[in-house]
Amino acid sequence: MNSEQQDESVMQPKPPVIPPRQKKRPRKRKFIAGLLAAVIPGSGHLYFGLLRKGISFLFIILLDIAAMLYFSSLGMQINVPLLILLALLIPAVYFYNVFDALQSADRILRLPEESEPELPLTAGKTARRRAWISEPGIAFGLMLLFGGVLMFLFRQKPFWLQYTIENYAGAAVAGVLILGGLWLGGREIAKGMLVRNSGERRPRRVGRYTAAAVLAAVGILLLLDWVNGTDSMLLLLKWWPLIPVLWGVEYLLISLISHRRGNITKAPRPRMDLRGLLSAIVLGASVFIVAEQAHYLHLWNKVSLNLTAAAVDYGEAEGNRYEKAPLIVPVELNTSKITVDGINGDILIHRAAVEDIEITATVWVDQLEGAQAEAVSEQSFVQVEEGPTIKITPQYKTYGDSGKRQPRMDLDISLPEDRRFNLDIRTMNGGITLQNVEAIKDIALETGNGELILHRIFGNVKGKTLNGAVRARTVQGGVDLSTGGGSMDAWDVAGALKLSTVVGNISATGSGDEVSLSSKNGNLTVDGVRAKLHAESLNGTINVRSEAVGGDWEVYSAVGDINLYLPAEANYTMAGSSGYGNINSEISGLMIDKKTISGEIGTGEYKVHVEGNSSLIVKEY
Repeated sequence: MNSEQQDESVMQPKPPVIPPRQKKRPRKRKFIAGLLAAVIPGSGHLYFGLLRKGISFLFIILLDIAAMLYFSSLGMQINVPLLILLALLIPAVYFYNVFDALQSADRILRLPEESEPELPLTAGKTARRRAWISEPGIAFGLMLLFGGVLMFLFRQKPFWLQYTIENYAGAAVAGVLILGGLWLGGREIAKGMLVRNSGERRPRRVGRYTAAAVLAAVGILLLLDWVNGTDSMLLLLKWWPLIPVLWGVEYLLISLISHRRGNITKAPRPRMDLRGLLSAIVLGASVFIVAEQAHYLHLWNKVSLNLTAAAVDYGEAEGNRYEKAPLIVPVELNTSKITVDGINGDILIHRAAVEDIEITATVWVDQLEGAQAEAVSEQSFVQVEEGPTIKITPQYKTYGDSGKRQPRMDLDISLPEDRRFNLDIRTMNGGITLQNVEAIKDIALETGNGELILHRIFGNVKGKTLNGAVRARTVQGGVDLSTGGGSMDAWDVAGALKLSTVVGNISATGSGDEVSLSSKNGNLTVDGVRAKLHAESLNGTINVRSEAVGGDWEVYSAVGDINLYLPAEANYTMAGSSGYGNINSEISGLMIDKKTISGEIGTGEYKVHVEGNSSLIVKEY
């Protein structure tokens, strides 16, 4: 090529370079993210590429459901506040998932407008996005690891896990709270030192040290209760006002330090860490409610008393004790009923070697001393109306600042051994005990707060207590008892037995007639049922053992295992199902088909209907 051709090639313009056309990604919508998060938790985050956040929300809900099923289906004592908190966690996580999905979508959609429009999605923009939209880091892996292990154990239900929870859960939770409080406080101190050394203008957060103190204090009190068997956690009811005090002290100190630094380095003003402090308070309150279940059940039942009981200030069985002389009540030939209507005090009724009814009253006067206490005792007495119905009514001299405090009056009533009476016994605050009592027909019992104890009774008994345990042993007649909160036990009841409780376990042994047991939150144990059976528990395990089937059975547990020990040779037809659990049987005549069990043993005269949602196990008695 000569020089002229080279010059022409140099002078000719080069064709323009056309960059490759980039496909425009469709713009994502905030509305769609919110809709997806509302339908399936976590899906709104996945829609915007926040994979770890989306998986975390869904995994937490699944783990919470697994924990609810585990704690409500075991034979351990059911903790109602724990189940309530686990149930409330689901809507809390759900609505926070929707809220966070909308907030994250709004930040992501605003991010391109605040960055350089001509720059591609570079590492700098990615780092900026991570600063704007925080996602879990190593915590995500730890959550999957430990959460997955817990879900596996909840499903397998090993015995050692139940034993560990029942005996060491308090120590474990206390340790976590104490370590969490120390870590939170130490982390804030370390951050403050780094900021001061580096000269960085970062605002201090007010509330972190108070949150650390709350967590550590709750953990220490819980640990003391676990070690010593005390109720130190109840001190939180008196000490909780110290939280705003600590918060105020922290605010003043940090403001003073920041003001001094601001004069030198123009440091920003401190900001409130309301989210961190509220999280610590809610966590501490949740631990307190779960750990002190019995205390709050007692308070709830006290609130549940009727208006008459609510207006009374009950004296306790302490202080000054005065035993009055026995009161003799003549018994006429036509006397057939005894009624006792008390307000505050235990009532004991028993047969003794007496000709007439003898009443011994013991008066307790607390909060007063000397002549004042003695005057209250003298003016408190037992009023009796004689006739076909003997009415026994304690009369109380009120005292105290409010003028409504009732002295406690315990009654010991002895009945003649050769007479029978129908009984109607009531008290607002106190237990009722019947020993070796024979009624003409009926016995009625009612107390607002106290135990019901029956031993060697003849007659049909019907009674209730709002808060107290129930015991019935050797009753010749029917028994119909209920309690709002307390365990119930019955042995050798000849007639129909009906026991009902809202919170508590029920046990029935050796009943000869129809048995009906119902508990909203508690385990049911039946041993030796010979006739018709109805056993129902919403949250609790049901165990039934019997050498015979002499009537129709209805057994239902919404959340809890069902264990039946049935005779191999009897006359019944089995029809059972389990919604989510396994079904096993040792009796060859029963067939298992997926989630149902059926079969006919002998003539199939009686029906055994079993329904539940956890494991159903049928074994040979």
